Amino acid sequence: MTRVKICGVTREEDAALASELGASYVGLNFAAVSPRRVTLQAARRLSRAVARGVTRVGVFVSEPFGEIRRAVEEAGLDLVQVHRPLTREDLEALPCPVIAVAHVSRNGADPAPRELLARCRMLLLDTSGGERPGGTGKAFDWDLVAGRSWPLPLILAGGLTPENVSEAIARVRPSAVDVASGVESSPGIKDEIRMRRFFEAVRRADASPTSPPGRGRRQGGDDKP
Repeated sequence: MTRVKICGVTREEDAALASELGASYVGLNFAAVSPRRVTLQAARRLSRAVARGVTRVGVFVSEPFGEIRRAVEEAGLDLVQVHRPLTREDLEALPCPVIAVAHVSRNGADPAPRELLARCRMLLLDTSGGERPGGTGKAFDWDLVAGRSWPLPLILAGGLTPENVSEAIARVRPSAVDVASGVESSPGIKDEIRMRRFFEAVRRADASPTSPPGRGRRQGGDDKP
């Protein structure tokens, strides 16, 4: 079963709906560059609205370690997703398991060295924003990564929508898919109808005979926090 991450949640009702629909992950964005940035006070409320058993992910770009540690503690985050070149210092200083991010350009993906990835929980592929940090909300050419094996469970992001997620799953076969703007009416405001359609499309893709279970996972891998 392909897991779903609803990212950039800013309203308690959207966090609750994501949980109700079966999201495995809910992302709270703390990056200063994001229009979906939440304050610590808001993050505490949002975290309480996420159902038990759903993983809370904090999204960061250039925020310092002290700020990240405080967000993890106050918002009860389970995972930290960092949209910057991963370093050994990150892995040693961050207070919970890490989702590494690799940006995909026309030349393919640019993941961190394997010795660093081995210490992460999952790898998220997103569209390269060039000089712009963080996600772009645009899809990349899935053929650039289709059929490639990865050393840890894969999350596919970048321009996913209810209209294209089934094809993305069939082409890339990730462990999970990540969506933010693709289910929104405006930045940070989720659209209930589009969220429901997104989950329905994921279920259809999983039911397809061309989409076998266990795709995108390393042998013996575990993507639970």
